[in-house]
Amino acid sequence: MRKKIILALLITGLVAGSAIPTNVTWAASKASLDKINRELKEIQAKKESQKQQVKQVEQKISAVQKEQKDLQTELMQIDLRRNETQKKLDKLETQMDETKEKAAEAQDKLDEAKDRVAKRETLLKTRVKSMYERGNVSYLDVLLGSSDFGDFLTRMEGLQMILEQDTRILEDNIRDKQTIETKKQEIDHQLTVYVDMFDQAESLKAELDKQYKQSLVVKAELKKKEDALEEDLEQYGQQLLALTKQESAKYAERVRAMSTSSSGYKGGKLGLPVADGSFRFSSGFGMRSDPFTGRSAGHNGVDMAAPKGTTIMAAAAGVVIFAGYSNGFGNTVMIKHNSEITTLYGHIREGGIKVSVGQSVERGQKIAEVGSTGRSTGNHVHFTVYKNDVAVNPMPYLK
Repeated sequence: MRKKIILALLITGLVAGSAIPTNVTWAASKASLDKINRELKEIQAKKESQKQQVKQVEQKISAVQKEQKDLQTELMQIDLRRNETQKKLDKLETQMDETKEKAAEAQDKLDEAKDRVAKRETLLKTRVKSMYERGNVSYLDVLLGSSDFGDFLTRMEGLQMILEQDTRILEDNIRDKQTIETKKQEIDHQLTVYVDMFDQAESLKAELDKQYKQSLVVKAELKKKEDALEEDLEQYGQQLLALTKQESAKYAERVRAMSTSSSGYKGGKLGLPVADGSFRFSSGFGMRSDPFTGRSAGHNGVDMAAPKGTTIMAAAAGVVIFAGYSNGFGNTVMIKHNSEITTLYGHIREGGIKVSVGQSVERGQKIAEVGSTGRSTGNHVHFTVYKNDVAVNPMPYLK
């Protein structure tokens, strides 16, 4: 939309400012010219104010678009973190399930160990009970009751086996209880850690989901704001276009009023746009070989090759109706001299335009500097003469 407004303004500046009817009576008093100048200043003041409004709205749109871009980046980052957190949750859930299975297995083993301990304790209790029922018989009594030395050795070996078995039972009890209980505690602790990590990840995921939804709301609000600003820009742009048309019409009226004054161009020989001796004609008017395509093509002016920065002068007195960039011509100046004649100076260097739209210029006044902007292969000035808005050979006007 903004490009359309700029294009419309450019077309208005080029066409409306130069399309002046030739069948108009050109008499105008100085008072009339003063009145036109005052009206032109009023229009220009309004136009400048309108341009500021357009600029402000464009800046606001740019700011909103930057916010949208930053927000989109933030949304992508939040979404990545959400995905990473979800993966972490899935992994933790798997680890928790595996740990729960290990905890269940450990509990089963612990139960089995407790059962083994209970059986061993029962065996020990049974032996103690048997010894109690037989009376207070010590291991020494058993040995002394031997019938001979062989019986003594047999009883000694039996007692040793009983002692070893009792000792092994007690050691097995201690080992089973300690080892399995420790393993169970380790697994339970790990499960507690996973549960805590899972709770933290779930909390983070919930917070990220909340941030994402809030960002989507802000994004929608920014889009709504941008649409409203675009509507304002459309309105201000149309108003600016209307003022530009008024300005162009007033320029035309001013040129008509100036045509009878001593400073206006009344026809005849035009001055060279570049000082004699400081240039060479590098291309003429009419058909020629296009320097870019090599094909035969029309050329609506003459080219004067000169060093970069060489002064370009107004060919005659008049009013500047265009000063800016114009497609193939690059940086360009157009001057309206009277109801019939308009001149164009193209390929001006960057920063080389020295006049502004609406400015009155005299013959020979510096208006620009030679360059090679636009569709150009070297430093030169492209000079076109328009008669009744049709490009004609400039050479008869320069001789």
